[in-house]
Amino acid sequence: MNLDEKISGKCMEIIKNNVEKSEEEFEKIQYGIKIIIINLFKFIILFLTAYFLGVLNYCIVAVVSFGILRTFASGVHAESSIKCIFMNYVIFLGNVFLSLRFSLNIVSVIVIYTIGLILIILYSPADTAERPLVSKRLRKSLKIKSIVAVELLIIISIMLPHSVYRNIIIYSVLEEAVLITPIAYALLRKSYKNYKDLK
Repeated sequence: MNLDEKISGKCMEIIKNNVEKSEEEFEKIQYGIKIIIINLFKFIILFLTAYFLGVLNYCIVAVVSFGILRTFASGVHAESSIKCIFMNYVIFLGNVFLSLRFSLNIVSVIVIYTIGLILIILYSPADTAERPLVSKRLRKSLKIKSIVAVELLIIISIMLPHSVYRNIIIYSVLEEAVLITPIAYALLRKSYKNYKDLK
């Protein structure tokens, strides 16, 4: 039994002793707990790496700005924990590396912002086989929230006096926008628009 299964199992024992739910609801809760634990371990690894590289603050900004948009736009996921850890390094530490070495001027910011916004409008939200977005109303709501999130992130980035943090936010928008495209799904061999299979 994996460590995440042991921890989620212990959590479920406590929950089952204190809450009345159906077996199906308990399964959903346990799955949610397991996902949280797995992601917690992944981010501990990422942040420890960033700390030893001396870029922890930058990495946290990259994770938060990326996470804000991903909450609504969703996007493709790696199929295993090892691949996910590798992708985290590419996405977040890669972002920091680019931001530190290639400062964006106003023209670059506008171009990247425009590309990101267009991709968000065209493809958000991008669901997964594990979380198909069947409700048309929900998809519309998430698309609007994704667009608003992009606008807010861009406004925040423009207001920041520190160019590195501005770069990080702009690159985060672009990274998330790319990860919701059909091309990203095809490269990772994942099914796209999964909600159509459940109609």
